[in-house]
Amino acid sequence: MTTVFRWIFVVLAAYILLISIVSLLSTRATPEIWGYYMVEGGANYPITHWENVIGRSRSTDLNVPVHTVSNNHALLVRRGEDNWMIKDLESQNGTKVNGHKLDPSKRYIIGPGDIIEMGGVRSTVTPTSLEESRNNKYMRRLDKEPVAPWKILIAITAFQALTIVQLILGMGTEITASALVSIVVLSVVMWAYVMAMGAMGSRGFEMEMIAFFMSTVNLAVTASYDPASVTKELIAMLIGIVLMIFIMFYLRDLERTRRAKPVLIGLSVVALIINLVFGNAEFGATNWIQVGGMSVQPSELVKVAFICVGAGALEELYNKRNTYMYAGFSLFCFACLALMNDFGTALIFFATYLVVSFLRSGDFSRMVLTGVAAGAFGLMALKFRPHIASRFSAWGHVWDPEIMDGAGYSQTRTMSFGAGGGLLGLGAGNGSLKGVFAANTDLIFGYVMEEWGLIIAILLVLCIATLSIFAVMSIVAGRSTFYTILACGAATMLLVQTILNVFGAVDLFPMTGVTFPFVSTGGTSLMASWAMLAYFKATDMRRDASLAVRKEE
Repeated sequence: MTTVFRWIFVVLAAYILLISIVSLLSTRATPEIWGYYMVEGGANYPITHWENVIGRSRSTDLNVPVHTVSNNHALLVRRGEDNWMIKDLESQNGTKVNGHKLDPSKRYIIGPGDIIEMGGVRSTVTPTSLEESRNNKYMRRLDKEPVAPWKILIAITAFQALTIVQLILGMGTEITASALVSIVVLSVVMWAYVMAMGAMGSRGFEMEMIAFFMSTVNLAVTASYDPASVTKELIAMLIGIVLMIFIMFYLRDLERTRRAKPVLIGLSVVALIINLVFGNAEFGATNWIQVGGMSVQPSELVKVAFICVGAGALEELYNKRNTYMYAGFSLFCFACLALMNDFGTALIFFATYLVVSFLRSGDFSRMVLTGVAAGAFGLMALKFRPHIASRFSAWGHVWDPEIMDGAGYSQTRTMSFGAGGGLLGLGAGNGSLKGVFAANTDLIFGYVMEEWGLIIAILLVLCIATLSIFAVMSIVAGRSTFYTILACGAATMLLVQTILNVFGAVDLFPMTGVTFPFVSTGGTSLMASWAMLAYFKATDMRRDASLAVRKEE
């Protein structure tokens, strides 16, 4: 029976994930023309982005190649139907609207027919024609619909039901009733979520289906390794889902989200300071605190804030104050992680910072952000040098006789037992890695290989890669650079975390002590993973696909 189940698990997993992945990557929002930027002399530029930079530089969205126009002269941002905001970017010759010179510190609302003057060049914004507007709506109706969730839901439910049976067969009396009930509760929550969101008009559930599948594997691994911890893991999962829903609703209003940055910075600073003062050291890193008998890792939750603080609408990217705020916050986070000796998390933050900085970079920002990156790297190198040296000493040598039963113990057992699982695995509850410390967290890739097989382990990695690809694809039709940076920052964080976890487990990279998103046991990591899923949903511009996007958008 276990042999039959192993084949069914692989077929169900492949069906669930491939259908979701293909739908997510093949259905995309149709790029639209929101209006036209007409310059005297006959030049007529289609406006295809919500946020546009006007200037002489070739890199601008609306290029006006006149020497009296600054490289980055002004911003033009869509506010609604035939409604635009314009802001001067402290240009050399200034910007006028209907003869009135604009104050660079203020925004101005303009409409069709208003005359914009920059460096003596007159221009105006005109709406699309009635025929073109109708064509845009027609083309949107021809877009491929996101796959209906019902067949995938049934497949995941079947996977969950068979998982319960497999755990009973594999563990016998060792499995607890509460662990099995937790999987049932997740199934009920999954169906309730889809029906509730569907009733509110949302239709695209591929990302959530991927997350629910990975979370099912999480509960199965936790039940196999430590049945008593499954209920805590489920509670963390439910909190993460609630956080995701809250963040999705909050992100619907860009201005409201931007105003939340100071609050997020304040909460993050407090959380990291508490971690430094009351944190417990485990394997060299002081990144855990005890709250009501539970271990909490504040840096995991700070990840969510770190991405949001780094994101910015196009207007913010040219604001020196905003750039200084992000640079200062980043340096504080790096310093705290250095004091905690948390090399793995610091590496994830640093990689995310580099990607976010690249997406933010303007003429001024590039200089400041690059300087902060160099300073942070130097800080990390100095602080972590002894810590890194100990981690690197075993890298690539874990099979040496003098190391394999010492520093290389965990990795050699992970690779040996993981390889023993073959393509299909030994079945949940039948593995031997449950006797190895951190097999359900830092070494989870090997654990999944042993009990679930190499195919399912690779599919889990493919899930994270799919979310990352979707984030990059969203750049074309994004509402704002704010949401684009959110998604790309979250993608970087999840992808780098996955790479460090997988490569560390199989000795392709030194062990860094980071978890596999959604799959590894760990409450705060799971909460952060679900919360960051809202950042991907905020970039989903497919018609009615996401509750994080207002229908009129």
